Amino acid sequence: MNSGFPAGRVDLDRLRAGPVHWSGNLPAEPGAWGLDELGAADAPRLEYRAESGARGSVRVVGRLAATLRLECRRCLDEIQWPMEVAFDFRFDPAVKEWEEEAGVFSLDPDAASLDLVRPLREEWVLALPGYPVCRDGCRGLCAVCGADLNESDCGCTREQADHRWDVLRQVVWDGQPDAAKPDNED
Repeated sequence: MNSGFPAGRVDLDRLRAGPVHWSGNLPAEPGAWGLDELGAADAPRLEYRAESGARGSVRVVGRLAATLRLECRRCLDEIQWPMEVAFDFRFDPAVKEWEEEAGVFSLDPDAASLDLVRPLREEWVLALPGYPVCRDGCRGLCAVCGADLNESDCGCTREQADHRWDVLRQVVWDGQPDAAKPDNED
């Protein structure tokens, strides 16, 4: 299935002879994807089928699977996040770079190969969770001392007094004597 062509690239000369199937692992280093803050726990697995289309276009259909190393947004522990993305890309020489849209990309008609890294990176980033947490009941870190509240209760007082509001705290209006009434009551 793997024709030996470099990972993440489609040999357009080979594609003229018929559909190209490729499966294998991609580099796991963040720098290989241009995503310095994102790491993979293992090598991402890529499988695709590329075929020629009308007017020199190319269609690439496949899936990208990886286990990502993310940081829990509450307690900052590292978590393993399985991700799988199915994709269907079309590369068209009639599309200009500024006209690209979801799943449709420009193609240099003189190119010898098609680089899939940029479109795959976009799919990868869009598949990321917006707020990854290690578990639903994660209590996070104490805002006062930084202790992990999943391990123990630190005993810190979480209410920080802001003395600028002391005058307003003295205002009480639930029928108590000498209480100020809200403006909308007569």
